[in-house]
Amino acid sequence: MSRRILLLVVVLALVTTFAVGAAAKKVIYHYHWTETIYDVINTNAVKMFMAKNPDVEVKMVLLPDGNRRDIIRTVLAANGAIDSFALNNGESAEFLSAGQAVPLIPEAFGKKTIDEVVKMWNPGAIETCGGTWDGQYYGIPFELSNYVGWINVADMKEAGLNPAKDKPKTWDQFVEVAKKLMKVQGGTTVRNGFMCNSKEGVFNFLVLLNMMEQLGLDWGNEKGLVASMDQHDTLARGLKTYTDFVVDSKIWDPALSDNDRSGFGTNKTGIFLTGGTWYWGVLDTYSVKRKDVEPFPYPRFADGKDIGGVGYGYCLYVSKLAKDPTLSFRFLDALASQPNEFIKQGYHQPRKTLSNGKQALDPTLAKKYIPFYNEVFKGELSKTAVWLSSTKGSQVTDSVWQAISKVIYEGGSVDDAVTQMQSDIKAIYQ
Repeated sequence: MSRRILLLVVVLALVTTFAVGAAAKKVIYHYHWTETIYDVINTNAVKMFMAKNPDVEVKMVLLPDGNRRDIIRTVLAANGAIDSFALNNGESAEFLSAGQAVPLIPEAFGKKTIDEVVKMWNPGAIETCGGTWDGQYYGIPFELSNYVGWINVADMKEAGLNPAKDKPKTWDQFVEVAKKLMKVQGGTTVRNGFMCNSKEGVFNFLVLLNMMEQLGLDWGNEKGLVASMDQHDTLARGLKTYTDFVVDSKIWDPALSDNDRSGFGTNKTGIFLTGGTWYWGVLDTYSVKRKDVEPFPYPRFADGKDIGGVGYGYCLYVSKLAKDPTLSFRFLDALASQPNEFIKQGYHQPRKTLSNGKQALDPTLAKKYIPFYNEVFKGELSKTAVWLSSTKGSQVTDSVWQAISKVIYEGGSVDDAVTQMQSDIKAIYQ
């Protein structure tokens, strides 16, 4: 039996056990992803909620993030015990379009209107985190982040660059800086100027999505994406800008390393583009020191829109199978009421006020615990590219990754790759 199937069987067995043995109290089954830092904070939130609500028992099913969506999908299809769950904004369209979640219930938050609930979070946060569908609000944000540029300033100084003024602001400047950070010894690349993850297409898709939105295309929703497939020249410009990092300027040798986050942390690349505030903690697990690293705003096209790296996040939802939707939303409200604990670990929960009216996130903590928060992250978070919200997002990602791969790995032409991508994506939505 495969590991994935085994995990599904185990979880479903647990759900059955829970359902049989939990009649004494009202029981909420919440499905969340497991992460060392998160687990401690979330477990404490569960304990506090149950202490205030002694007639309620919360059973939090912690899942590896890579399997979480599939398991949630399976339990919902089997009409299992699932009152609430977490989804990221790239996943939510599938579940919301299928009616798997309950719209927000203001009374659960002590409010009279949806607008009062929405105003407890930063403007646009619910939308960015995937909590809306067809004009209705379903989810409350649990995490919000955004990609920015990361550059090794020690490498810059070694190359004769001044970190204070030479960080790239445009994609043309990005290439020129990355060329100077490139290091080749004996004909072998030992440090890329730039790199992205060469095995996971989604990261390349997200960087290219940013470029496409800067160029005026709408890749944030299905309608805009399909309409953009008629813009061959603009699509080609975006794809060429990205693939030229490998085939023309050669600032990226994919053979050196396949993971940009570890590659940057071990100085196998001078720049990468798929890290958020949380990367400071990831960096500490590698050899490159914080003092040698600085984030910077995503480069822009000189004639493009002022849009930064992709914004993304998770929302918490109440399942259509919830036994008591109002109670479930009350629990999710409590679970998402610890932004100050998360910001200390480098994770951003975009909550302005709690249900009791008190301030949620203490802005001084963001500045204290996240280097360059005010200088880079805060401003860029208000200018993010929108991650595609689609019921067929995985298919689109695969199609775009195939177009990128056709050029950088197979030597294909940009025009041919774009033509194939246009045909594939139109077919996906027919």
